Amino acid sequence: MPKPIAALGALVAELVEGLEDGTLAPGFTRPLRRGSAEGEISIVPNPRDPSVPLLLITLEIMAVPPDGRGAFFRRLLELNGTLFGRASFWVGGDDRVRLVAGRPMEDLDPSELVDLVLWTSEQADQFDDLLVDEFGGEARR
Repeated sequence: MPKPIAALGALVAELVEGLEDGTLAPGFTRPLRRGSAEGEISIVPNPRDPSVPLLLITLEIMAVPPDGRGAFFRRLLELNGTLFGRASFWVGGDDRVRLVAGRPMEDLDPSELVDLVLWTSEQADQFDDLLVDEFGGEARR
């Protein structure tokens, strides 16, 4: 079970410290919450280059609505375009929508790390409300 982190600021500080002292490695996982968006940040092995792990941020948005799925998926694709490649919506096998962002750890500097965490979590917090308002349903389980 991931170690709980009470505040986003504490998580960011822990991440920056781990980046600077070299302790961020595959297996690192912490819960992440911003507003109504919840998920996790983790360091995972890179299947394409095992020598360079990946920083992965995954935030749950909502369940895929049972009605109007075509319009919903089209909306997700439209919203992906507004994220300019910095993050994207992903639908898992459990029919849950998540916002995901990632980056190789190689040459990652603290300001990039902070930006990735804060920006991605801000987007998730905005989009979970927007999509639930547009399509109904619940933001999380």
